[in-house]
Amino acid sequence: MQTIRKTVLTSLIIICSLHVHGYGDQSDTLRYEILLNSKTLSDLDINANFITNLDITANKLILISSKDQFYLVGWGGLVPFGRPVTGDISSFAFTQDSILLTIRNDELCYFDSEGNLSVLYRLPDQGMGLSKGDKVMYLYDRTGNREKYAIYVVAQGGRYTKLLEMPTSVNAVIEENNSILFASGSVLFDFNLKSKELKAVTVLPAEKEIKSVAVDKSTDRIYFSAGNEIYALKDTGAVLISDDLSGFLKFYGNGLIVFSPEEKLILRIIGLEEQITSNTGLKTASEIKKTVDILTNSSVVDLVNNELSDALIIALITQAKVDFNLTTDAVIELTGKGVSSEVIIEMRKAMMRQTSEQKK
Repeated sequence: MQTIRKTVLTSLIIICSLHVHGYGDQSDTLRYEILLNSKTLSDLDINANFITNLDITANKLILISSKDQFYLVGWGGLVPFGRPVTGDISSFAFTQDSILLTIRNDELCYFDSEGNLSVLYRLPDQGMGLSKGDKVMYLYDRTGNREKYAIYVVAQGGRYTKLLEMPTSVNAVIEENNSILFASGSVLFDFNLKSKELKAVTVLPAEKEIKSVAVDKSTDRIYFSAGNEIYALKDTGAVLISDDLSGFLKFYGNGLIVFSPEEKLILRIIGLEEQITSNTGLKTASEIKKTVDILTNSSVVDLVNNELSDALIIALITQAKVDFNLTTDAVIELTGKGVSSEVIIEMRKAMMRQTSEQKK
Protein backbone atom coordinates (compact mmCIF):
# COMPACT_ATOMS: atom_id res chain seq x y z
CA MET A 1 0.00 0.00 0.00
CA GLN A 2 1.20 3.52 -0.74
CA THR A 3 1.31 4.88 2.75
CA ILE A 4 0.04 8.23 3.90
CA ARG A 5 3.56 9.39 4.71
CA LYS A 6 4.74 8.93 1.09
CA THR A 7 1.64 10.63 -0.25
CA VAL A 8 1.98 13.56 2.13
CA LEU A 9 5.60 14.17 1.26
CA THR A 10 4.72 14.48 -2.40
CA SER A 11 1.62 16.64 -1.94
CA LEU A 12 2.40 19.07 0.88
CA ILE A 13 -0.36 21.60 1.47
CA ILE A 14 -0.01 24.11 4.28
CA ILE A 15 -3.41 25.64 5.00
CA CYS A 16 -4.31 28.70 7.06
CA SER A 17 -7.23 27.33 9.01
CA LEU A 18 -10.22 25.08 8.62
CA HIS A 19 -12.35 28.20 8.39
CA VAL A 20 -10.42 29.83 5.57
CA HIS A 21 -10.37 26.76 3.35
CA GLY A 22 -14.04 25.93 3.91
CA TYR A 23 -14.37 22.68 5.80
CA GLY A 24 -17.67 21.99 4.07
CA ASP A 25 -16.05 21.16 0.72
CA GLN A 26 -17.67 17.86 -0.24
CA SER A 27 -15.17 16.79 -2.91
CA ASP A 28 -14.77 13.02 -3.15
CA THR A 29 -11.13 13.36 -4.24
CA LEU A 30 -8.78 11.72 -1.75
CA ARG A 31 -6.23 14.26 -0.60
CA TYR A 32 -4.07 15.11 2.38
CA GLU A 33 -3.61 18.54 3.95
CA ILE A 34 -0.78 19.14 6.38
CA LEU A 35 -1.88 21.58 9.06
CA LEU A 36 1.27 21.43 11.20
CA ASN A 37 4.66 19.73 10.97
CA SER A 38 8.04 19.81 12.68
CA LYS A 39 9.47 22.25 10.12
CA THR A 40 6.78 24.81 10.95
CA LEU A 41 7.57 24.46 14.65
CA SER A 42 11.30 24.77 13.98
CA ASP A 43 10.77 27.91 11.91
CA LEU A 44 8.74 29.39 14.78
CA ASP A 45 11.36 28.28 17.33
CA ILE A 46 8.74 26.31 19.29
CA ASN A 47 9.98 23.18 21.03
CA ALA A 48 6.90 22.06 22.94
CA ASN A 49 6.02 18.48 23.86
CA PHE A 50 2.33 18.19 23.06
CA ILE A 51 -0.20 15.97 24.81
CA THR A 52 -2.40 13.59 22.81
CA ASN A 53 -5.47 15.79 22.56
CA LEU A 54 -7.06 18.15 20.04
CA ASP A 55 -10.28 20.12 19.68
CA ILE A 56 -11.83 22.70 17.37
CA THR A 57 -12.63 26.24 18.56
CA ALA A 58 -15.83 28.13 17.77
CA ASN A 59 -13.80 29.99 15.11
CA LYS A 60 -12.88 26.67 13.46
CA LEU A 61 -9.25 26.75 14.54
CA ILE A 62 -7.44 23.73 15.95
CA LEU A 63 -6.51 23.84 19.64
CA ILE A 64 -3.65 21.69 20.95
CA SER A 65 -1.66 21.80 24.17
CA SER A 66 1.58 20.97 25.88
CA LYS A 67 1.43 20.16 29.60
CA ASP A 68 1.44 23.86 30.50
CA GLN A 69 0.43 25.88 27.42
CA PHE A 70 -2.39 25.89 24.87
CA TYR A 71 -1.72 26.69 21.20
CA LEU A 72 -3.89 27.61 18.22
CA VAL A 73 -3.07 26.11 14.84
CA GLY A 74 -3.94 28.41 11.96
CA TRP A 75 -2.80 31.06 9.53
CA GLY A 76 0.11 28.88 8.47
CA GLY A 77 1.59 28.59 11.93
CA LEU A 78 1.12 28.17 15.63
CA VAL A 79 0.42 30.80 18.29
CA PRO A 80 0.10 30.49 22.10
CA PHE A 81 -3.45 30.62 23.42
CA GLY A 82 -3.97 32.04 26.90
CA ARG A 83 -1.44 32.17 29.69
CA PRO A 84 0.93 29.36 30.71
CA VAL A 85 -0.70 26.93 33.13
CA THR A 86 0.67 25.86 36.50
CA GLY A 87 0.43 22.08 36.79
CA ASP A 88 0.09 19.35 34.16
CA ILE A 89 -2.69 19.44 31.56
CA SER A 90 -3.78 15.90 30.69
CA SER A 91 -6.92 16.51 28.62
CA PHE A 92 -9.33 19.23 27.47
CA ALA A 93 -12.53 19.67 25.49
CA PHE A 94 -14.99 22.42 24.61
CA THR A 95 -18.49 22.17 26.07
CA GLN A 96 -21.62 22.57 23.97
CA ASP A 97 -21.54 26.33 24.63
CA SER A 98 -17.81 26.63 23.78
CA ILE A 99 -16.42 26.74 27.32
CA LEU A 100 -12.97 25.17 27.43
CA LEU A 101 -12.85 22.58 30.22
CA THR A 102 -9.40 21.39 31.20
CA ILE A 103 -8.11 18.57 33.38
CA ARG A 104 -5.05 19.74 35.32
CA ASN A 105 -3.52 17.16 37.62
CA ASP A 106 -6.59 15.88 39.54
CA GLU A 107 -8.78 18.95 38.94
CA LEU A 108 -11.47 19.78 36.41
CA CYS A 109 -10.99 23.45 35.52
CA TYR A 110 -12.29 26.25 33.29
CA PHE A 111 -10.84 29.58 32.22
CA ASP A 112 -12.23 32.54 34.15
CA SER A 113 -12.76 36.08 32.81
CA GLU A 114 -9.12 36.95 33.54
CA GLY A 115 -7.76 34.03 31.56
CA ASN A 116 -6.74 31.90 34.55
CA LEU A 117 -7.71 28.31 35.23
CA SER A 118 -10.32 28.05 37.99
CA VAL A 119 -11.14 24.77 39.67
CA LEU A 120 -14.65 23.37 39.34
CA TYR A 121 -13.91 20.35 41.54
CA ARG A 122 -11.38 17.67 42.27
CA LEU A 123 -11.44 14.38 40.41
CA PRO A 124 -10.88 10.80 41.65
CA ASP A 125 -7.43 10.60 40.10
CA GLN A 126 -4.76 12.38 38.06
CA GLY A 127 -4.43 12.29 34.27
CA MET A 128 -8.07 11.55 33.46
CA GLY A 129 -9.50 11.92 29.97
CA LEU A 130 -12.30 14.28 28.91
CA SER A 131 -14.66 14.30 25.94
CA LYS A 132 -17.83 16.09 24.84
CA GLY A 133 -21.29 14.65 24.27
CA ASP A 134 -24.32 16.38 22.80
CA LYS A 135 -25.60 17.53 26.22
CA VAL A 136 -23.07 16.20 28.73
CA MET A 137 -19.34 15.70 29.18
CA TYR A 138 -17.55 12.43 29.88
CA LEU A 139 -14.60 11.78 32.22
CA TYR A 140 -12.66 8.53 32.16
CA ASP A 141 -9.78 6.77 33.92
CA ARG A 142 -6.76 6.41 31.63
CA THR A 143 -3.86 5.86 34.01
CA GLY A 144 -2.94 4.24 37.31
CA ASN A 145 -2.87 0.69 38.59
CA ARG A 146 -6.30 -0.26 39.90
CA GLU A 147 -8.87 -3.02 39.81
CA LYS A 148 -11.54 -0.94 38.07
CA TYR A 149 -11.39 1.95 35.58
CA ALA A 150 -14.49 4.10 35.38
CA ILE A 151 -16.31 6.31 32.91
CA TYR A 152 -18.21 9.22 34.44
CA VAL A 153 -20.87 11.52 33.01
CA VAL A 154 -20.92 15.22 33.89
CA ALA A 155 -24.28 16.99 33.50
CA GLN A 156 -24.56 20.74 33.05
CA GLY A 157 -24.26 22.49 36.39
CA GLY A 158 -23.81 19.21 38.25
CA ARG A 159 -21.08 16.97 39.55
CA TYR A 160 -19.99 13.79 37.86
CA THR A 161 -21.66 10.40 38.35
CA LYS A 162 -20.22 6.99 37.53
CA LEU A 163 -21.57 5.43 34.34
CA LEU A 164 -19.75 2.08 34.25
CA GLU A 165 -16.52 0.34 35.21
CA MET A 166 -14.03 -1.75 33.26
CA PRO A 167 -11.11 -3.96 34.36
CA THR A 168 -8.69 -2.21 31.95
CA SER A 169 -7.92 1.47 31.39
CA VAL A 170 -10.16 3.53 29.11
CA ASN A 171 -8.22 5.25 26.33
CA ALA A 172 -10.98 7.07 24.44
CA VAL A 173 -14.68 7.90 24.75
CA ILE A 174 -16.96 9.40 22.12
CA GLU A 175 -20.74 9.79 22.08
CA GLU A 176 -22.65 8.39 19.11
CA ASN A 177 -26.47 8.62 18.95
CA ASN A 178 -27.83 6.91 22.12
CA SER A 179 -24.54 5.19 22.93
CA ILE A 180 -20.96 5.88 23.82
CA LEU A 181 -18.12 4.22 21.95
CA PHE A 182 -15.07 3.65 24.12
CA ALA A 183 -11.74 1.89 23.79
CA SER A 184 -10.44 -0.31 26.59
CA GLY A 185 -7.40 -2.41 25.85
CA SER A 186 -7.69 -3.90 22.38
CA VAL A 187 -11.49 -3.74 22.26
CA LEU A 188 -13.82 -1.05 20.96
CA PHE A 189 -17.03 -1.15 23.00
CA ASP A 190 -20.53 0.22 22.50
CA PHE A 191 -22.46 1.08 25.68
CA ASN A 192 -26.15 1.88 25.21
CA LEU A 193 -27.00 4.81 27.47
CA LYS A 194 -30.66 3.78 27.77
CA SER A 195 -30.57 -0.02 28.08
CA LYS A 196 -27.10 -0.07 29.76
CA GLU A 197 -26.20 -2.92 27.41
CA LEU A 198 -22.52 -3.38 26.58
CA LYS A 199 -21.28 -4.99 23.38
CA ALA A 200 -17.96 -5.34 21.60
CA VAL A 201 -17.89 -3.56 18.26
CA THR A 202 -14.36 -4.55 17.28
CA VAL A 203 -11.78 -6.86 18.83
CA LEU A 204 -8.09 -6.60 17.95
CA PRO A 205 -5.23 -8.91 18.91
CA ALA A 206 -4.19 -8.21 22.49
CA GLU A 207 -0.96 -6.42 21.53
CA LYS A 208 -2.85 -3.79 19.53
CA GLU A 209 -4.23 -1.30 22.02
CA ILE A 210 -6.83 1.11 20.64
CA LYS A 211 -5.76 4.67 21.46
CA SER A 212 -8.28 6.96 19.78
CA VAL A 213 -11.75 6.85 18.20
CA ALA A 214 -13.57 9.26 15.89
CA VAL A 215 -16.95 9.19 14.14
CA ASP A 216 -18.14 10.83 10.93
CA LYS A 217 -21.69 11.55 12.12
CA SER A 218 -22.93 12.25 8.59
CA THR A 219 -22.27 8.62 7.62
CA ASP A 220 -21.86 6.95 11.05
CA ARG A 221 -18.43 5.81 9.90
CA ILE A 222 -16.17 4.83 12.81
CA TYR A 223 -12.40 5.40 12.69
CA PHE A 224 -9.88 4.24 15.25
CA SER A 225 -6.12 4.15 15.75
CA ALA A 226 -4.05 1.33 17.20
CA GLY A 227 -0.28 1.08 17.24
CA ASN A 228 0.96 2.69 14.03
CA GLU A 229 -2.27 2.05 12.15
CA ILE A 230 -5.57 3.79 11.43
CA TYR A 231 -8.69 1.84 10.49
CA ALA A 232 -12.22 2.57 9.29
CA LEU A 233 -15.04 0.15 10.09
CA LYS A 234 -17.27 -1.28 7.38
CA ASP A 235 -20.20 -3.67 7.68
CA THR A 236 -17.90 -6.50 6.60
CA GLY A 237 -15.05 -5.64 8.95
CA ALA A 238 -12.45 -2.91 8.62
CA VAL A 239 -10.18 -1.27 6.08
CA LEU A 240 -6.69 0.00 6.70
CA ILE A 241 -6.34 3.76 6.18
CA SER A 242 -2.66 4.03 7.16
CA ASP A 243 -0.03 1.55 8.29
CA ASP A 244 2.68 4.01 9.34
CA LEU A 245 0.85 6.84 11.07
CA SER A 246 -1.36 7.02 14.10
CA GLY A 247 -2.35 9.29 16.94
CA PHE A 248 -5.34 11.28 18.16
CA LEU A 249 -8.28 11.26 15.70
CA LYS A 250 -11.07 13.76 15.21
CA PHE A 251 -13.55 13.92 12.34
CA TYR A 252 -14.50 17.48 11.46
CA GLY A 253 -16.39 18.79 8.45
CA ASN A 254 -15.61 16.26 5.75
CA GLY A 255 -12.12 15.30 6.88
CA LEU A 256 -10.38 13.02 9.35
CA ILE A 257 -7.82 14.97 11.40
CA VAL A 258 -4.83 12.95 12.62
CA PHE A 259 -2.57 14.39 15.33
CA SER A 260 0.70 12.68 16.15
CA PRO A 261 2.35 14.58 19.04
CA GLU A 262 5.49 12.44 18.81
CA GLU A 263 6.06 13.41 15.18
CA LYS A 264 4.67 16.94 15.73
CA LEU A 265 2.34 16.40 12.80
CA ILE A 266 -1.29 17.33 12.19
CA LEU A 267 -2.90 16.38 8.90
CA ARG A 268 -6.40 16.16 7.50
CA ILE A 269 -7.50 13.38 5.15
CA ILE A 270 -10.36 14.36 2.83
CA GLY A 271 -12.40 12.14 0.50
CA LEU A 272 -12.10 8.97 2.57
CA GLU A 273 -15.73 7.88 2.32
CA GLU A 274 -15.60 7.29 -1.42
CA GLN A 275 -12.37 5.34 -1.02
CA ILE A 276 -13.78 3.23 1.81
CA THR A 277 -17.01 2.49 -0.04
CA SER A 278 -15.15 1.38 -3.15
CA ASN A 279 -12.11 -0.05 -1.32
CA THR A 280 -9.93 1.77 -3.85
CA GLY A 281 -6.32 1.84 -2.64
CA LEU A 282 -7.25 0.49 0.79
CA LYS A 283 -6.51 -2.87 2.38
CA THR A 284 -9.02 -5.07 4.16
CA ALA A 285 -7.93 -5.69 7.74
CA SER A 286 -8.87 -9.35 8.09
CA GLU A 287 -7.26 -9.60 11.54
CA ILE A 288 -9.91 -7.33 13.00
CA LYS A 289 -13.12 -9.10 13.95
CA LYS A 290 -16.47 -7.43 14.23
CA THR A 291 -18.43 -9.23 16.92
CA VAL A 292 -22.14 -9.99 16.79
CA ASP A 293 -24.62 -8.16 18.97
CA ILE A 294 -25.42 -11.30 20.97
CA LEU A 295 -22.59 -13.21 22.63
CA THR A 296 -22.44 -16.92 21.82
CA ASN A 297 -20.01 -19.71 22.58
CA SER A 298 -18.10 -19.03 19.37
CA SER A 299 -17.77 -15.30 20.08
CA VAL A 300 -16.38 -16.05 23.56
CA VAL A 301 -13.84 -18.41 21.96
CA ASP A 302 -12.90 -15.60 19.53
CA LEU A 303 -12.26 -13.29 22.48
CA VAL A 304 -10.06 -15.93 24.12
CA ASN A 305 -8.17 -16.49 20.85
CA ASN A 306 -7.48 -12.76 20.69
CA GLU A 307 -5.83 -13.13 24.11
CA LEU A 308 -8.24 -10.88 25.96
CA SER A 309 -7.98 -11.17 29.73
CA ASP A 310 -10.64 -13.10 31.64
CA ALA A 311 -11.55 -9.88 33.46
CA LEU A 312 -12.33 -8.09 30.20
CA ILE A 313 -14.33 -11.02 28.82
CA ILE A 314 -16.30 -11.29 32.06
CA ALA A 315 -17.01 -7.54 32.02
CA LEU A 316 -18.52 -7.95 28.57
CA ILE A 317 -20.53 -11.06 29.50
CA THR A 318 -22.08 -9.39 32.56
CA GLN A 319 -23.58 -6.53 30.53
CA ALA A 320 -24.26 -8.02 27.09
CA LYS A 321 -27.09 -10.00 25.54
CA VAL A 322 -26.12 -13.66 25.49
CA ASP A 323 -27.18 -16.95 23.92
CA PHE A 324 -24.82 -19.57 25.30
CA ASN A 325 -24.98 -23.32 24.92
CA LEU A 326 -23.85 -24.76 28.25
CA THR A 327 -24.64 -28.44 27.91
CA THR A 328 -22.00 -30.84 29.20
CA ASP A 329 -20.58 -31.44 25.71
CA ALA A 330 -20.53 -27.68 24.97
CA VAL A 331 -18.70 -26.92 28.24
CA ILE A 332 -16.13 -29.62 27.48
CA GLU A 333 -15.61 -28.06 24.05
CA LEU A 334 -15.24 -24.56 25.56
CA THR A 335 -12.66 -25.85 28.03
CA GLY A 336 -10.75 -27.56 25.25
CA LYS A 337 -10.60 -24.27 23.35
CA GLY A 338 -9.02 -22.43 26.27
CA VAL A 339 -12.07 -20.85 27.94
CA SER A 340 -11.37 -20.68 31.68
CA SER A 341 -13.67 -22.03 34.38
CA GLU A 342 -14.14 -18.46 35.68
CA VAL A 343 -15.49 -17.34 32.30
CA ILE A 344 -17.74 -20.39 32.00
CA ILE A 345 -19.17 -19.67 35.45
CA GLU A 346 -20.00 -16.11 34.34
CA MET A 347 -21.58 -17.51 31.17
CA ARG A 348 -23.89 -19.62 33.35
CA LYS A 349 -24.74 -16.65 35.57
CA ALA A 350 -25.50 -14.52 32.51
CA MET A 351 -27.90 -17.12 31.10
CA MET A 352 -29.66 -17.47 34.44
CA ARG A 353 -29.90 -13.70 34.83
CA GLN A 354 -31.27 -13.25 31.33
CA THR A 355 -33.85 -16.03 31.81
CA SER A 356 -34.96 -14.45 35.08
CA GLU A 357 -35.39 -11.03 33.44
CA GLN A 358 -37.41 -12.50 30.58
CA LYS A 359 -39.89 -14.03 33.06
CA LYS A 360 -40.62 -10.66 34.65
